[in-house]
Amino acid sequence: MGKKVLTAVIILTVVILFKNVQADLLSIYEIQYTTDPNGMSPQNGNIVDCAGGIVTHIRSGGRPRLVIQDPNHSDGWSAVQVKGWTSDAFNNIVIGDWISLTNVLVEENKGTTFLQYQTENDPNLTIVSRDNSIPRPLVVKIDEISAPIEGIDAWIVPDQTAEKYESMMIKVTNVHVSNTGYGKAFDNYALMSNNDPNLVCWASDYMNADKEKGLIYHSIVEIDQDFCGVAGILEQYTGDSDGIFYDYYQLLTTNTKAFTIEQIADLDGDCDVDFADFSIFVEHWLEGK
Repeated sequence: MGKKVLTAVIILTVVILFKNVQADLLSIYEIQYTTDPNGMSPQNGNIVDCAGGIVTHIRSGGRPRLVIQDPNHSDGWSAVQVKGWTSDAFNNIVIGDWISLTNVLVEENKGTTFLQYQTENDPNLTIVSRDNSIPRPLVVKIDEISAPIEGIDAWIVPDQTAEKYESMMIKVTNVHVSNTGYGKAFDNYALMSNNDPNLVCWASDYMNADKEKGLIYHSIVEIDQDFCGVAGILEQYTGDSDGIFYDYYQLLTTNTKAFTIEQIADLDGDCDVDFADFSIFVEHWLEGK
């Protein structure tokens, strides 16, 4: 066999092997997408290889946590949380890294899908690229992530329509803090629509890196505080405490930038920028000249 032919065979073999490896990698979408009425991942309990996504948030501590999102599926089922079982599991990772993972356990834990990075499974994490742009929060309607309904010894969401946004960066607009002290840990607060008092969702600051130590909420969160927008990572929590069962979604803010009090160029005060604002601008064009 000639050298040129041998070289071509080797290259072709490497390409085929690489494509086979790539084919075995599951996207976050393939891990998260489900038709299960309870929102359970079809990969629950399996050890998988994941093509991964961009790191949007890092929570350090005894069991560190990464949140990763694939920008190729911006409308849903595109994010997942990764939990390490040792404190140094993600030491070299920074926000904006695109990471992929092998040999991670898919586990439904208290309503949320996690990729468990457990040493006994011989996991591996690869930094595919760095300095990626963080996906912009997807603006969703409040009733898409509705607060749970209070029942007898229970707080339960009416359905699982919010499941497709789990762990994604999302945002609700034109809301105010109507009350505090909700949820299993009493650390949730209600965000009520300024346009419709029947539309309410829950938020929490327990993953907010800018929250002061000793405080339950970020210092900007007060009853009746208006926000043009509140952004964060959506997480589901299911469990029970003192005989009360919980099943709810919470919008987890990650830093101070999650809160937008005023919108630049919002001249009519309705928390958006549109032709109505432009009309006001035109009316006052060249005033004082």
